[in-house]
Amino acid sequence: FGNHASTLKVDGKSLNIADVTYGKFNDYIRVNGQVQPISVVQLSPEEGGIVQEKVVEEGAHVKKGDVILRLSNSNLDLQILNAESELAEKQNLLRNTQVTMQQDKLNNEKVQLDIDTRRKQRTFQQYQRLYKERLISREEYLQAKEDYEVAQKKHKLITERLVQDSIYRNIQMDQMEDNLQNMRKNVLLIRERKDKLEVRATIDGELGLLDAELGQNITAGQMVGQINDLSDFKIEAMIDEHYIDRVTNGLPATFERQGSSFNLKVR
Repeated sequence: FGNHASTLKVDGKSLNIADVTYGKFNDYIRVNGQVQPISVVQLSPEEGGIVQEKVVEEGAHVKKGDVILRLSNSNLDLQILNAESELAEKQNLLRNTQVTMQQDKLNNEKVQLDIDTRRKQRTFQQYQRLYKERLISREEYLQAKEDYEVAQKKHKLITERLVQDSIYRNIQMDQMEDNLQNMRKNVLLIRERKDKLEVRATIDGELGLLDAELGQNITAGQMVGQINDLSDFKIEAMIDEHYIDRVTNGLPATFERQGSSFNLKVR
């Protein structure tokens, strides 16, 4: 800037005169601010329950994954017991069905029927020859023929029934296997819900707030505390609305604290 100034007195008053020059004019706003963690993460349980244990207290430094609260939920415990009981029942039913199928395979009904059919076939063939030689009556021959034909039909029907039973039991077993798989997944999901009764830190930082007491009933999603991320810091300051149109994202700023100056950027 020009430094050629002179002083005149007009009507007893001093008047400073200086050269007008071009230059950069910086407009600064001075406000008071507060140092805050760069981010704050809220703590909320995924499963509701009663506070059973407070593992850490406010102000403690925690690592990601550290247990902060332990909750208990008797309804969830009951759901686990019911799911495991139902799973065991279905597993027993499947084993019983498998045993029944094995027993059906070993069933001597078809074996006995095969033997009976072959016997009646031999009898019919013998009677047929005897009838041709006129050694037996026609009635005896027809009776042997009818007995053999009935045995054949019975053999066919029972064989078809056993095949259908086997197909039905195989389908039934496949459905039971699918149900068992779904039930196993359900049990695993419920057990995972049990693990969520432990409220854990999601980041490294300082436990800045913990609003929970022993015996308190906490619902799922309820905020019980917060963790301050101390990896970096920010300055929060209230600026008069008169300057709002002149404050934009990215403007440089400085912050003075305890004799030290820090460079900042408006975010």
